[in-house]
Amino acid sequence: MDTRFYEIDILRFLSALAVVIFHYTYTGFMEGFAPVADFPQLRELTKYAYVGINFFFIISGFVIFMTIADNNPKRFIASRFSRLFPAYWFALWLTTLVTLLIGADTFSVTVTQFFANITMVNPLFGQNPIDSAYWTLFIELQFYCLVLLIIQLKLSRYFLAIIAITLITSTASLFSQWAANVNMWQLIFPHWSGYFALGCLFFMIKRDGINRFTAGLLLLGYVFVIKQSTLFGSLMAQWFNIAFSDVVLAVLNSVFFFSFCITALCAQHPLRLRICYYLGILTYPLYLIHQHIGYMMFNFIGTPENIGLVVCGTILLMLVIAYAIHRLIEKNLAPLFKQSCLQLLTDSASYIQRAKQLRDR
Repeated sequence: MDTRFYEIDILRFLSALAVVIFHYTYTGFMEGFAPVADFPQLRELTKYAYVGINFFFIISGFVIFMTIADNNPKRFIASRFSRLFPAYWFALWLTTLVTLLIGADTFSVTVTQFFANITMVNPLFGQNPIDSAYWTLFIELQFYCLVLLIIQLKLSRYFLAIIAITLITSTASLFSQWAANVNMWQLIFPHWSGYFALGCLFFMIKRDGINRFTAGLLLLGYVFVIKQSTLFGSLMAQWFNIAFSDVVLAVLNSVFFFSFCITALCAQHPLRLRICYYLGILTYPLYLIHQHIGYMMFNFIGTPENIGLVVCGTILLMLVIAYAIHRLIEKNLAPLFKQSCLQLLTDSASYIQRAKQLRDR
């Protein structure tokens, strides 16, 4: 499928911007990272912007099929590695540098933590992410590993069945007490697996059309989205001692869900405009750099009198830096990373093959 779905670029950007606003006007103050960023009236609205994370995962499930069309494991690994790591490593370095300069007593980085974060699987080493936003990257990696396993085992023809099993088990698990206690910051199941599966389902419907079975799965996916988001809202209410409206959460998730239905079910989309591409390219770099650097800027130059301007200025600055990362890092380094990774995987496969031949002689 050659068509680029530009409407997804704007959905991705709006989701990222929602997360930025959530962090800057809600968690910064509520979690004590940036006490000066206190917006008591505004956060009654922006506390719902956390749903942008959920939308990220749906989008990720949709676009993953763009990289597995030929079911080639090496090309899939190279594609994902070159997509994730160049911008991530730069953002990691930048966040570490800013932390060392103005992190003060609130933020710190250790040598062990830095090197564990380079791998993007720092939870496996018992190390916290250098930026709190990075927790989602470990979840993404789990999804990619599962997709890679499916490709490697040549099970791609069973993707729809795997999607169905994932949606059914994920949704059912959310109605158990276990779902409220599971470590959702490190485990993909059950809170996030359903979002990825739903995104994959949207793509399959777009590619193959809809039938009774996929329509039933789509309805189940909607149930999952509403249940997960309201469950997470109730958990947030406990953590922060602030109420969340299930109705508001249901409306927000419904708007996103049905906007994605337009992409999946309709040949045309009113937002399929090329200009949206330029918003989409900002999304990943913006997500990587915004949170802790933003908090540190608030603490460093913010006062109760100017914090509103500081937050707005920081958002604009993060957008400029995100564009610079895309132009200077992603555009220049991603192709080199992809080529090098593919060559390394090819050479490794050849070496293993030769070793087997020598052993069998």
